[in-house]
Amino acid sequence: METRMLLKDESLWNRIQGFSLDASDADFPFSKKLAKEENWSLDFTRKAIEEYKKFVYLCCILPKGASPSAIVDKVWHLHLIYTQNYWEEFCPNVLKRSLHHHPSKGGSNEKAKHQNWFTDTLKSYKEIFQSEAPQDIWTKEDTIENVKNKSRIWRWIPFLMLLLMLSSCLGEVITTMSSIFFSFVGIVIFGGVISAIANTKDKNGGDSDSSGGGSSCSGGSSCGGGCGGGCGGCGGCGG
Repeated sequence: METRMLLKDESLWNRIQGFSLDASDADFPFSKKLAKEENWSLDFTRKAIEEYKKFVYLCCILPKGASPSAIVDKVWHLHLIYTQNYWEEFCPNVLKRSLHHHPSKGGSNEKAKHQNWFTDTLKSYKEIFQSEAPQDIWTKEDTIENVKNKSRIWRWIPFLMLLLMLSSCLGEVITTMSSIFFSFVGIVIFGGVISAIANTKDKNGGDSDSSGGGSSCSGGSSCGGGCGGGCGGCGGCGG
């Protein structure tokens, strides 16, 4: 029954709902700044701001206040930076009270206290708004960090795949170039050996011509040896 009575503060709820965090004369309003700083879409940013307003309402009507999610807390932090809007308009004119931010003091006891506070906030949210708090906004901070860590890992996968592809291609290129290089060296060496053999044969043929006085073909032996060795200029063999 007490919670039902707290729900009757429709005037406060209407004031909160009617308050815009975006200044009408701003070229770069609150919502766009928030979206840019947190790398959120505008649709998600608007949803986060609406949930922030619900959180503020819970802070005002619950006896012990409320504990924000990590997403809601980011909206609150940025709103606090807009000091004139927050302290001179929002708190005195809309909430009609001061709403201070109380960060955790750290330590296991403080962590457990805030966790219990957050759990109670979610229960009150369901009772007051008659629906579950949307999990994409009302998520534990450690869960968000895990999601961020996973997203960071996934961001590296395309880079690693590209690096692997480049390494594979580079390996193929190196292998191909090495094959071509060694093949070329082999051809040069083999050609040098053949040329040396050919020169040797030519010299042997010259010596026989000078002693016998005849052509190399008629002599038979040097021509036959030259044709068998692939010597050029032996087309007259067998004549």
